[in-house]
Amino acid sequence: MLLDEADVAAATHERTDWEKETMRAIGLVLLSIGIMALLLTDADAKRRSRAQDSQAAGAGRSWCATYPGKGISDNCSYATQQMCMAQVWGLGGFCRPNPFPGTAYGTGYTWGGDRRR
Repeated sequence: MLLDEADVAAATHERTDWEKETMRAIGLVLLSIGIMALLLTDADAKRRSRAQDSQAAGAGRSWCATYPGKGISDNCSYATQQMCMAQVWGLGGFCRPNPFPGTAYGTGYTWGGDRRR
């Protein structure tokens, strides 16, 4: 009785070339996943750090004038609550803190930086 390569490998506990290639591929996939997780974690930490920096820098635009039911967009270009209140006084609006300080939200600019017409 002749034994093929798989039978010999099973009998001697040796791995075949196919098994070695499969294990190598699995190892590379797991290594790639680990590296991606580390890179994404680092990128998230940098994004959070930038967001905190922009919140500090964007404190100059920290109040939004909101006019519910009037068809007027939020205007988040007010440095102080008093400036915002002076604008909405008599218009039926209210002032609230900017939910996205340091961004273009409520300033008439799009996320790409171009001013809306």
